[in-house]
Amino acid sequence: MWRYCLLSLPLSLSLWAAEAHKWSYEHPTAPRQWGDLHKDFEMCKSGKNQSPIDIEHYYNAPDKENFGVFYQNNARPISLEYSHHTFVAKFNTPKNHVSYRDHVYKLVNLHFHAPMEFSIHKERQPLSMHMVHQDANGSLLVLGIGFEIGEPNEMIAHLLEAYARKKIPQALDLENLLPSTINYYHFNGSLTTPPCTEGVAWFIIEETLSVSEEQLEALKKIMHYVENRRPPQKDYNSVIVKSSAVLREPEHVQ
Repeated sequence: MWRYCLLSLPLSLSLWAAEAHKWSYEHPTAPRQWGDLHKDFEMCKSGKNQSPIDIEHYYNAPDKENFGVFYQNNARPISLEYSHHTFVAKFNTPKNHVSYRDHVYKLVNLHFHAPMEFSIHKERQPLSMHMVHQDANGSLLVLGIGFEIGEPNEMIAHLLEAYARKKIPQALDLENLLPSTINYYHFNGSLTTPPCTEGVAWFIIEETLSVSEEQLEALKKIMHYVENRRPPQKDYNSVIVKSSAVLREPEHVQ
C-alpha cells in the first residue's frame, strides 16, 4: 500500500476512529460480529439509530431544510489511498463545504462502497460514494449518492489514474459533480463502519451519477473485490425527511 499525505488530519476527522482494532466484511470479523470485537465497537450491536437503513417511509418537506452544498472546481485531495476496506480521498479545503441549519461542515473525505449500502424503496445501486463533512464541533454530516452503470465518470477517472501512477490527483471539479438540483432524504444515523458512532446527519441523494463497467471493476480491484457494505440495520421508526436543493443554475441548452 502506498500513501501520500501532505497534512496529517486529527483522528477526530477520520470516519474510522478505531484504528487499532481489526474488523472487516468477512467472517470472523464481519459486520454481524463487529459489536463483539472490542468494547469500543459495542454501539454496533446496541445502538438504536444505526446505519445504513432501507429508505421506505418519509415526510415531504420541500424547501424547509436550510441546506446547501458549496463545492469548488479546484478541490485537490491531500491524500489518496486504500484504507479501511475502501478507496478514499482526503481533503483539507474549507471552501468545499455544506451548510445545514447555519452550521458549516467542511469536506474531509470521500470514499466508496460497492454495492451501495442504503437503498431507496429497495433499489440499491452497484456503487455509492460517501462525502464526509465535519463542523467545528466535530459533528459529522455525510452525503451519499449512488452510481448507475453507464458513461465513464470524469472524477473517478482522475482518481483511478492518480492511484495507478502513485500521485496525488490534480484539482477535481467538485462544483459540477452533483446535478444542479438534487432531491434528498435526510435523517440522523450512525457511521456505517466501526465504532458505529451515532449522531451522524445523513443526506442520501435520490439522483444518481454514472460510472462505466470498467471503472467499477477497477474500484472493486482496489478494494480487493470484497463487498464493503454493511447490511441494512433495524429501523426504529427513523424520522426521514425528503426535500430538495438547488445547487446552481442549470446550464442552458443552445
